[in-house]
Amino acid sequence: MARRTVKEAEDEIQSDQLEGFPHPRETAELIGHHEALSTVAAAIAAGRMHHAWLISGPKGIGKATLAYRIARTLLKYGAGSPVPPDLAMPEGDTVFGWIRALSHPDFLLLRRQVDDTGRIQNVISVNVARKAADFFALSAGEGGWRVCIVDSVDDMNLAAANALLKILEEPPKRSVFLLISHSPGGLLPTIRSRCRKLMLSPLGDQDLVRCVRAHFSELDGDDLALAARLAGGSPGRALAILRDGGLDRFREMLTLLMGLPEIDIAALHALGDRLSRANAEQDFDLLMEMLTGWLARMIRAGASGIIPEELAAGETALIARLCKAVPLDQWTEVWENINTLLRRADSVNLSRKQIVLSIFSRLAQTAQRR
Repeated sequence: MARRTVKEAEDEIQSDQLEGFPHPRETAELIGHHEALSTVAAAIAAGRMHHAWLISGPKGIGKATLAYRIARTLLKYGAGSPVPPDLAMPEGDTVFGWIRALSHPDFLLLRRQVDDTGRIQNVISVNVARKAADFFALSAGEGGWRVCIVDSVDDMNLAAANALLKILEEPPKRSVFLLISHSPGGLLPTIRSRCRKLMLSPLGDQDLVRCVRAHFSELDGDDLALAARLAGGSPGRALAILRDGGLDRFREMLTLLMGLPEIDIAALHALGDRLSRANAEQDFDLLMEMLTGWLARMIRAGASGIIPEELAAGETALIARLCKAVPLDQWTEVWENINTLLRRADSVNLSRKQIVLSIFSRLAQTAQRR
């Protein structure tokens, strides 16, 4: 079999795409984020587009989808012209097609690249960032505006960030940078200071359910509600949970926790065996994320005295029982120890089954304390 070229690998592997679902630049609909849409639409229509926008918020809530929506609108209409208030554009529009194919002459995407082995690199390198300088040195080819999306600016190493900063300090005319960030606090302060902030909030349950229904129309109401609550307002997370069988994993985890301080040993070993299979790394990561997240949820509930809305039958009673049985500082210590173990798992050479058995053994021992 012929070896793939780097270009072929880039066409197949995208660092900014949720596997199994359409890429944000292929997505015509954006659910929610009405305030952000209105803010940008007003700026475009008034001809007061800031040269750099920092689009931030949790992963999977639609930041990239919004960025492509802004880019398409600006490249089609320019600034100073009336635009749709929601920046909508039909998929059949020529500009939509050009952006989808990454072939618009006035559009640049900076993202992590694929190396010679076909693997996605860990960072956006300075060589990638320097493409922006070359891009903006050219004259605009179509409507007079040029747009660069960085997805995500968090991935830039220091040299790349400094290369970007040089352009932001002396921005070319009729140019716009759309910087996507999951953790803006970690960026260079000088980059943040040169951007107009556009912070997106997690979606409400109603909007989140609409997003999920578009891809999982067969789900019943209970599964939809559980996916929405587990996702914490992130459509991307909800879709990943459903794609990876996360609802079953959560219910299986909760069933084991319900027995505390006793543990169903047979069920626990069966779970450990399944998660130790060669193709189960994603299942293991998802379960561990859900478990540490649920423990944090229980600790928050105990600290505030407010029992949260029930995720599944019996969950709130479990939270109340465990918080009453054991002081919160002991549960906090367990949560910290579990996170430490997961971070060190590779270095201490523990199998996934050993990790699962160790974690649930610690939970059972803690639940027995008074």
